[in-house]
Amino acid sequence: MRPSTLALVTARGGSKGIPRKNVKPLAGLPLIEWGLRAIAASGVVDRTCVTTDDEEIAAVARAAGADVPFLRPAELAADHTPSLDVIEHALGWLDEHESYRPDVVLLLEPTKPFVRPEQIRESLRLMLETGADSAITAIEVPRRFHPFHVRGRDADGWIEFVDPEAHYSHTRRQDDPPRWSVANLYWFRREAFLATRTLETGRRVALAVDAISAHDLDSEEDWAIAEALVAAGQVAAVKPS
Repeated sequence: MRPSTLALVTARGGSKGIPRKNVKPLAGLPLIEWGLRAIAASGVVDRTCVTTDDEEIAAVARAAGADVPFLRPAELAADHTPSLDVIEHALGWLDEHESYRPDVVLLLEPTKPFVRPEQIRESLRLMLETGADSAITAIEVPRRFHPFHVRGRDADGWIEFVDPEAHYSHTRRQDDPPRWSVANLYWFRREAFLATRTLETGRRVALAVDAISAHDLDSEEDWAIAEALVAAGQVAAVKPS
């Protein structure tokens, strides 16, 4: 029997890099709706809740079929509010006001609009089949950005490799061991998250995905790239069911 599942979508109103980005149309569709459609089409999410402080975002989310059972307090919608606080608040509200305690939670951010239904579905399957406590989608870090070859500044301002020994012992980049970065979603068991306040909690697994599906919208340049990808037919919004 599949555990009960909740998708949490975090979308505050005060974005700075791209003003009002969560409701800004991307190829004619409000940004937040891209992810909401993918969640609905995945077929593995029992309930989708959007946590926002913004009435317009809430209205767009409801029109797209998501629940918005509360408006997030202003103190949890500041520029530097940790996502962990936002997730903890949402799970606590649902427990206190509805006695709703899903077994497994999906965290999705609207700024990763190219997430695909099969990625949501397959990462959950991987987590459940392995008995893991959490799962992510992941992209391999490009060789030119491999941690062995990352540089930093020392106290005097000089550039040096963060890990000189690793850099100089791996002169051929094709010999660098693969390293991975989170792509576009997190799954976690609710009880494990509440016990550790960590998204990648306990025993963890990762589903490898393509870099385009991990495209993150944080600046106007990112947005222009997203529009270009859509125009070139590289990505498309999921059609509503």
